[in-house]
Amino acid sequence: MNGSEPRRVRIELHSLQPEGASVAEYRGILYPKKNSYYIRYEESDADRGRCLVTFKWEENGLTLLRHGEVKAEQSFRLGQRTAGWYSSPAGRLRLEMETLKLAAEYAEEGGLPLSIEWQYELWVNDEKTDRFDLRLMLWEDKET
Repeated sequence: MNGSEPRRVRIELHSLQPEGASVAEYRGILYPKKNSYYIRYEESDADRGRCLVTFKWEENGLTLLRHGEVKAEQSFRLGQRTAGWYSSPAGRLRLEMETLKLAAEYAEEGGLPLSIEWQYELWVNDEKTDRFDLRLMLWEDKET
């Protein structure tokens, strides 16, 4: 990434699940750091309410944090099963993610657009629930 200044970005989160495909669009900030990138945006939906979402991309994997009406932490490491959690007013759930695919593509070394793709199987309280195919795409937001 050229420089370490925060950059405004447009974000698309593509999700493919057994029940169908979806695309969510956001505007956020990309924070380039030494050997990692932080992507932060706010989301609001009927199921999870409002929350601040932070992705941390680094060489060894991807971490997802949610802070707001719903709180969660998930980490994705290729070929590994990792622990996490999800907390809402209804209670707290223990999560495990087995990451089957994890890759990033850049238009140029460290530049935008940036695409991070990952696939994982999810266990909730020791019960296998779903398989997720996700792609996070970022472009520079040139609108003010």
